[in-house]
Amino acid sequence: MKIIFAKEIGFCFGAKKALKMVEDNLPKLKKPIKMYGSLVHNEQVAKHLKRMGIEIIIDDFKKIKKGTLIITAHGISPTIKNELRRKPDLDLLDTTCPIVALAQKTAELLEKENREVLIFGDPKHVEVLGIKGAAKEKATIFSSKEELLKFKPDKNKKYGLVAQTTQNFEKFKEFEKIAKRKIPKIIIFNTICRTSLKRQAEIRKLAKKVDAVLIIGSSTSANTKRLYQISLKINPGTFFVKTVRDLKKEWFKNKKNVGIGAGASTPDWIINKVVKKLKVYDSKKENKEN
Repeated sequence: MKIIFAKEIGFCFGAKKALKMVEDNLPKLKKPIKMYGSLVHNEQVAKHLKRMGIEIIIDDFKKIKKGTLIITAHGISPTIKNELRRKPDLDLLDTTCPIVALAQKTAELLEKENREVLIFGDPKHVEVLGIKGAAKEKATIFSSKEELLKFKPDKNKKYGLVAQTTQNFEKFKEFEKIAKRKIPKIIIFNTICRTSLKRQAEIRKLAKKVDAVLIIGSSTSANTKRLYQISLKINPGTFFVKTVRDLKKEWFKNKKNVGIGAGASTPDWIINKVVKKLKVYDSKKENKEN
């Protein structure tokens, strides 16, 4: 069985940068060290960080008064970040992805131009909430084109559109067309990460030429789930695995080739374990045939 990898696989630049910042700075960080949410959306990375002595919190991080607070790659509202910086006994380690920071800056500039900011994204995702915060909480979030079709724009207002950086590009283009039709003078910025765009394009090509596709990553990762959805639409033999434990031998029965894709928050060590197991399946198959 031939294994074909997507060209872009595993940790993206932003995820690598975030993890490296934490690992490099850990010895000199003021304790206690806490992190609001996941550095990147992957449970195995979260376990790795916990073993390093970092407490992951999900409650109100604004109550933290001392030690170090790690801001994850998904970012937080610039207003909240400035509030935290004013706490004398609290240090911040900001690992916000540069692409997310750019999306925030774009929303901020649109708001300063007195434009109503529209965001295409998941309304509960921490990145989207951070982008909304950059627009002084005045933004309207849409998760689908159907929601936009119901939207009634104010003729006396100006509008600007940005996107969650990991959004499905094809869906964003559909959303953009409707936005231009409903709001003729809207300013639109495609803030989807180029790496996400490449991964989505690659998985479309890969899904067409293989018998089966494995998408590796966490179900909490927006970009990983989108890769799975895109592939499944093209190739019904698409499977989602978080770790090697999720693999099922029967998926690969009579398969001559399998494509491998992974989310931007999936570390190499998880991908390598999955690939190693696939090779074990294949070697057993060969031995049986011989």
